[in-house]
Amino acid sequence: MADQATKDWAEEGPPADKGRRRFLQATLLAGAAAVVGTTVASAKSLIPPPFTFSGTVENTFRFGLPESPANWVLQRNLVNQVARVTDFRLWDGASMLWREAFDEGGKAITGTGFPAMIICVDASLLQVPPEFAAYVIRRDVGGVPAAIVACYARCVHFCCKPGWHALPVPETLHDYVAEPRTFLATDPATGAPKPQDPIWCQCHNSQYDPVTVVHNVHPPPANVPYIGARYVHGPASRALPCIPIKLSGTTIEGLYEPDDGGHPEWYSAYCR
Repeated sequence: MADQATKDWAEEGPPADKGRRRFLQATLLAGAAAVVGTTVASAKSLIPPPFTFSGTVENTFRFGLPESPANWVLQRNLVNQVARVTDFRLWDGASMLWREAFDEGGKAITGTGFPAMIICVDASLLQVPPEFAAYVIRRDVGGVPAAIVACYARCVHFCCKPGWHALPVPETLHDYVAEPRTFLATDPATGAPKPQDPIWCQCHNSQYDPVTVVHNVHPPPANVPYIGARYVHGPASRALPCIPIKLSGTTIEGLYEPDDGGHPEWYSAYCR
């Protein structure tokens, strides 16, 4: 299956970015329901009746196609599968879709869910505000203390989709406002330095450090406070929002409600 996915990738190229996804709460309106209504000579309205959503919304994350055909997600046949902590080794990271909606037949509803990424980092490097410490997942990976961090996968600069280790960050883009703590990574087997690139948005070269989690505020007129992965290279000027997560068995789930550590105003107001 992985070989076929890689072959398809090579023949067709990477899938088009589905872009600005937005979760629609409770009642989901189909695109047709948003049509601006007019009337015709017969006085029959062209506005169709609203579509009432009666399925479910998952708080889980599902693997998307990776940015590179050599990525471990393809090798392990994980595309469209629910993300579990056992899927991740140290410094593994993957593109995800979070809070996708499914109809009563279990079919995913196109256009629902948030773009996200999950990264497994060295826990000894992680710096996180105390109130957010419960919203990363800590576990041993191959005998090494690790932490799993989730981020919203839309660059704060211009809403492009950042990636994790799709390509090496060029040396010409190492003029950091603060050195990424990912560069402090070591080889668990030998203890030798093994620097890891930060999150990189290739649209305009913004970069974010997933092991340095900080407070930030989405600028006016939103003025929404949030917690995210520190920006270390512009043109971004603030952090990439983190998604609070928890374990349900071995399944990784995101928390959406503000009382649970989420900041839905930021997710729903940004990059629509």
